[in-house]
Amino acid sequence: MMPAAPTLILLPGWAMAPSALAPLAAALKAPLPDWTIECATLPSLDDDTLEVWLDELDDRLPDHAWLAGWSLGGMLAIALSARRGSRCPGVMTLGSNASFITRRDWGCALPSATLAAFRARWASAPEKTLSRFMALIARGTTPLYPMIRQLEAHAMTMSVEQALAGLSLLQHIDLRSHLTRASCPGLHLFAEFDALAPVSACTAISERLPENSRVHQLSDTGHAFPLEHPEQCARRMAAFIEWHGRRSAHDC
Repeated sequence: MMPAAPTLILLPGWAMAPSALAPLAAALKAPLPDWTIECATLPSLDDDTLEVWLDELDDRLPDHAWLAGWSLGGMLAIALSARRGSRCPGVMTLGSNASFITRRDWGCALPSATLAAFRARWASAPEKTLSRFMALIARGTTPLYPMIRQLEAHAMTMSVEQALAGLSLLQHIDLRSHLTRASCPGLHLFAEFDALAPVSACTAISERLPENSRVHQLSDTGHAFPLEHPEQCARRMAAFIEWHGRRSAHDC
C-alpha cells in the first residue's frame, strides 16, 4: 500500500537506538518538508540469519518508502530494497560497506579476525567492550570525547544473545552482488577517517554500482558522521532524491 506522503525510513547501526539518527531526521525536514521521516529500530533478535532479519523489517516497515541506514542499518536497507524490488523507490547508506569484514577479493573492510576478537570480548565483558566500540565509532570526529558520550547516550539495550546475533550477522552478510544487480537508485556516503567502513570501500563500491546510483566521501570525519554532520548528510540525501526525481521525469 502506497503511503499517504513520500516516506523515508532511517535505520540505525548495530547497538544504536533510533534516537541516534534523530538529528539527521530533523535536518531532513528542511529540504524535504512534505515527507514523512521516521527513525526505526533494528530487529531485536537472537537469530543471525539475514532472511529472518529481513522478514521482521519487511513486515514492520511501510511499503514504497525510501530506505536509509547507518552502518548495519544501511546494509539491511540494501538487502531489504533488493527483496522489495519495485516496492522500494530508493536506498541510501551512511558508512555501510558491501561486506563488513574482509573477504577474498574484498580487502577494503574490517579484518575478520578483529570482529571475531570483538565478539569474544563481548561475550565475557559486554559493558567494557561497548565502551571500546563507541570510541571506535567516534574516531575521526572533533572533539572526540563529547562524541563518545553522545554515542553512549544513544546505545541500545540488548541482551548478550541479541548483541552476539547482530555481530554474527555482520560477520557473514555480503552484499556485493546486491549492489551490482540493484534496480532502485542508491546513494552511498562514506567518511574519510571511518574506522569501521574504510574510505577505500567508496571506490570499490562505486565500481559495482549501476548508473542510477552515486557515492560520496565526506572529508575530515569518521564513522559517526551522521551525528557529527547531520545537515551535510541531509543536503546530500535530499539532493540525490531530487536528482532521481528529475532523472525519472526525463526518462518518462
